[in-house]
Amino acid sequence: MVVGAAAQTAPGGSYQIQQPKGTWQTPGPIQQPTGPWQKPGDIQVPTGIQAVHAEDQPCARRLSVLGDALFAFDKSDLHSDAEETLAAVGPEIAKAGAHPLIIEGHTDAIGSDAYNNALSLKRAETVREWLGSHRFVRVDAPIKGYGKTRPVAPNQTPDGRDDPEGRQKNRRVDIVIDTCH
Repeated sequence: MVVGAAAQTAPGGSYQIQQPKGTWQTPGPIQQPTGPWQKPGDIQVPTGIQAVHAEDQPCARRLSVLGDALFAFDKSDLHSDAEETLAAVGPEIAKAGAHPLIIEGHTDAIGSDAYNNALSLKRAETVREWLGSHRFVRVDAPIKGYGKTRPVAPNQTPDGRDDPEGRQKNRRVDIVIDTCH
């Protein structure tokens, strides 16, 4: 009975595995990678369409854009690669046609209520100005700043420690399109 090239039947019906023939490559030393490295604790910030999360809700389509893809922490002016992300949002807004929309700003839980409300409103206004100047929305589209009142993730871990990844998700700008009107 022949089972394959690598096995032969030995007396008594057991199989004997043959050693492979040929030369074997000897592994060399482990090479150290080169290039930029992420420091432990850094959170990767996606850009472009990867920074946009679309969610269909009853009578609404919500386009959430990570705030860190648009703004530096605690700032409301767009950083250099924010245009790539906002340019990716534009076609998603255009798909909605003439439906009314509102641009909402949100923050994490660091800072006072009054400070976060003002910051979230400034961020919504900045996004409206950019989208309006590129004709994706009307220049007078309504905006609203919610500050830290509508988190989508915990700002702290269950044991009370800071949760940077949760806070990052809460720093966002939402474009909410009313699909029922």
